[in-house]
Amino acid sequence: MQSVRVCVRERERENPPPSVQIQSTPPSFSSNKLVMDPAELKRVFQMFDRNGDGRITKKELGDSLENLGIFIADKDLTQMIEKIDVNGDGCVDMDEFGELYQSIMDERDEEEDMREAFNVFDQNGDGFITVDELRTVLASLGLKQGRTVEECKKMIMKVDVDGDGMVNYKEFKQMMKGGGFSALT
Repeated sequence: MQSVRVCVRERERENPPPSVQIQSTPPSFSSNKLVMDPAELKRVFQMFDRNGDGRITKKELGDSLENLGIFIADKDLTQMIEKIDVNGDGCVDMDEFGELYQSIMDERDEEEDMREAFNVFDQNGDGFITVDELRTVLASLGLKQGRTVEECKKMIMKVDVDGDGMVNYKEFKQMMKGGGFSALT
């Protein structure tokens, strides 16, 4: 996905299409980690620790993230907690929270990157990638696959779960996790 986005950005700088806005590289591509002031980290921890017991449960984490507009699947929440739960109590204490916070921000950056990539292909902004949009973007990238309408139809059919002949964001995400458009040829 990163190589497609980089290639798209290089082409856009040379010949920007009218419906695509060029943006600077998102923070997730930088090698710098998000650094948070300890006082700010404590304040954020207290927002997540809804009952004030000094520990964030999976439910508190999920509810707090949803209130922030970040929706993470239950199994992913469990994995996040397990990954940084040093003492194995199933909760996150203040010491463990710094790691969790970074994990949440990384996940959010990944989601933003995925949305940005989708928007490059969804040229008219209607929430769907059509055969014509796919063909136009692949051609502008100079890629061999997707040169014909038939090739693009076949590519879309491979990921079009709901059968509407277009790729929505959910289908796009699934496809990108499986290797992107190159895995479809």
